[in-house]
Amino acid sequence: MLDLYKLQVFLTAARAGSFSAAAERLYVTQPAVSQHVGDLEAMLGRTLFVRGRRGVSLTPHGQRLAEYAERIFALVGEAEAALTDVSRITEGRVALGATPGIAIYLAPDWITRFRGRYPQLSVALQTGVTREILQAVLGGRIDIGLIEGELDPLPDPRLAVETLQEVEQMVVVGRKHPLWDAEEVPLAALDRASLIARTPGSQTRAWLDAALKSAGVQPMIAAEFDQIEAIKRAVGSGMCLTIMPGYAVQSEVEQGTLRTVRIAGAPLIRRLKVIYDSSAPLTPVAGVFVTMLRDMFADQGSSS
Repeated sequence: MLDLYKLQVFLTAARAGSFSAAAERLYVTQPAVSQHVGDLEAMLGRTLFVRGRRGVSLTPHGQRLAEYAERIFALVGEAEAALTDVSRITEGRVALGATPGIAIYLAPDWITRFRGRYPQLSVALQTGVTREILQAVLGGRIDIGLIEGELDPLPDPRLAVETLQEVEQMVVVGRKHPLWDAEEVPLAALDRASLIARTPGSQTRAWLDAALKSAGVQPMIAAEFDQIEAIKRAVGSGMCLTIMPGYAVQSEVEQGTLRTVRIAGAPLIRRLKVIYDSSAPLTPVAGVFVTMLRDMFADQGSSS
């Protein structure tokens, strides 16, 4: 009979495209992965992978086994999700990935709320840009991704995307800026304004450039930083502005060092999203985390 662990090793290698990457994801050695795959091949009497210098690819027999393995583990996951009472298990873990703003300003409170409900469970959080979070979700390295990056078109049909909330983007200024006392400003007024932005290549920068261009607005890029905290400090100490969600500057606004100004008319909106691989059921622990987020944002929507 097929050994489920060996089958998991095989499927991980098939998804990863190499034994070394599979070993990294499974926290075992590469020789161990090779051994388990070799055992399967010996038991079935079939070659499952074509080995090459740049990794491995499935043979026709390997492809057929991978299809069966996907279905087997989907059923295992469904059974686990249907029967597990998360409140009664003694240990468990959910792996999250989030884009920088979410990881710094939102996720810690969510994790604290989750741990308050399930103190026996642990949460691991890694930070990355949208592209990295997508790759980690589809590669099985994290259970859930939390992003604001745009996904149009959807990069992979396996990806499930749920919008939790629309997030208004605000103009953020320091005390020395002429807009300090303004309640709102038309987007057109930002043309030729000195703007501090994220570095080129980030999803946030690509989104902002496209949004401003479509509105016919061309600010002067005064500086570019890859860290949100650096952007805030630069804005607070000078005459430049930036555009970011209000949650990222809530503390500074309360302290009176920064101010948010709404964009009049047609505000800039991004969407806070949770993503996961729909080709396999969420683990019970990941499932209750997603349910918590859904309920939390549903409550916020009903109270607004």
